[in-house]
Amino acid sequence: MIGAWSERFARIEYALVCALALVLPTLESPKNLAVFLLLLTWVVHRIVARDVVLRRPDWVEASLLFILAACILSTVFNWPLVNGLKGLKDTLVQVFVFWLIYRAGYSERQYLIIAATVAAGVLIGLGWGVLDVAQGRLGQLQFHSAGIVTQSALYLSIALATTFAVAWTRPTVLSGIHLVRHQILWWTAAVIMVIGLFLMASRGAILAVVVTYAIYALVIGRRTLWFIILGAMGLAVALALILPDSFNQSRWLTKTREMTSTGRLVAADQERVDNWRIAIARVAQADAVIVGIGPRNFAAIDRTAMRFDPPLVIGSGRLNHAHNLYLNKLVEEGVLGLSALLMFFGLVIARLVRDRRRGEWRHWKWFAGVGALTIPGVAGLFGTPWYQEHALLAMMILAIYLAPRPPGYATQLS
Repeated sequence: MIGAWSERFARIEYALVCALALVLPTLESPKNLAVFLLLLTWVVHRIVARDVVLRRPDWVEASLLFILAACILSTVFNWPLVNGLKGLKDTLVQVFVFWLIYRAGYSERQYLIIAATVAAGVLIGLGWGVLDVAQGRLGQLQFHSAGIVTQSALYLSIALATTFAVAWTRPTVLSGIHLVRHQILWWTAAVIMVIGLFLMASRGAILAVVVTYAIYALVIGRRTLWFIILGAMGLAVALALILPDSFNQSRWLTKTREMTSTGRLVAADQERVDNWRIAIARVAQADAVIVGIGPRNFAAIDRTAMRFDPPLVIGSGRLNHAHNLYLNKLVEEGVLGLSALLMFFGLVIARLVRDRRRGEWRHWKWFAGVGALTIPGVAGLFGTPWYQEHALLAMMILAIYLAPRPPGYATQLS
C-alpha cells in the first residue's frame, strides 16, 4: 500500500518538475505555485514513504549545503536587508529543485521529457514576446517572467544549448521513425531559438553562446559541426538585419559603431563599469569580507561614503547589482558565498573533464551540462548575478547532468 502511494507521489513530483520547466520563463504566479506544490508534495511523499532518514551527502550535495549555509549566514549577520528574504528564497529554491532532480532517479526518457518542456516553454515565451512587440506592448523581445532582455537572453541561451544537445546526439531512447520526427522538431526549435537570441541582441549572451559552441566544436572535432554553427548564426544575423527593426535588434551594432567612432563607452557599458568600481570599493572597505553585506542587498551600498577618481558617470538612482556574477557574490555573500559557488562550479568542471576523458561525452546531457555552466559563467563576467530564472534553469540542467548514473550508463551513449 505504501509503495503504491509512494509511486503516485513520485509521478506528481515529476509532473510538477515538468510544469515548472514549462512556465518558468513566462508565468510568474504559476511558477511560484509549481515550486510551492513541489515542496509540499515532496514533504508529504517523504512522510508517506517513511523516508525521513538523513544520509551522508556526497560531494555535490555538500557543495549545495555550502552554498545554502553561506547564504543563511550572510542573511542572519546582515538582517534587515533591503530586499528582505528574497535572496535567501532564491537560493533555497535553487538548492531544493536541484537536489530533488539530482536524487529522483529519473529514467533517460524522463530526463528527455524535462528537456522537451524546457524547449516548449521557451518557444511559447518567444511567441508571446513577438506578439507583444508586434502590438507595441514591448520595445524589445524578452520573456514575461525571466527578467529584462539580457536575463531573458541568458535563459534562452541555456535552453538553446540543451535543445542543440538533444538534436545533435540523437538519444538512444528514440528509434526509427520516432527518432527522425523528433530530430526535425529539435533542430527546428534550435533554429528558432538562435533567431530569437539575435533578435534579443544581448552581447553577453551571444558571446557566451559562441564560447559554448566553440567548446563543442573543439571536443567533437568535426567540420560538420562548424558548418552547422556558422550557418545557424549566419542565418540568424541575416534575418535579424533584414527584418524591420521592430525588436530594436540593431542596437548592438549601434553601440559598437558609437564606441568605435567616439572612443568612449556607451551609457549602458559605462554604467556596468561604474557598478564594478562600486563593488570593488565596497569590498575594499573590508568590513564585510567573510559573509558580505547580505544576499540581494547590493542596493544598500552607500556611494556617498566612497571616493572615485575619475568620478562615477551613473546617476544617484538605486543600484541593482554589480553587473558581474562573481563580484556580486563577493560583495553580497563575501568570501564564503563566492567560494561556495566556485566550489560547485569546480565540481561540475571536474565531472565534465572526467567524462570527456572516459569517452562519456557523447550523451546529450554532457553537452547540456557544458552549456548550463559556460553560458551563465561567461555572461556573468558582464552582467546578471546568480539569482534570476536563468540560474534556476541552469541548476535544473546541471542536476540532470550530475545525477547518479545507473549501471551501464556508458553503453547508452548515442
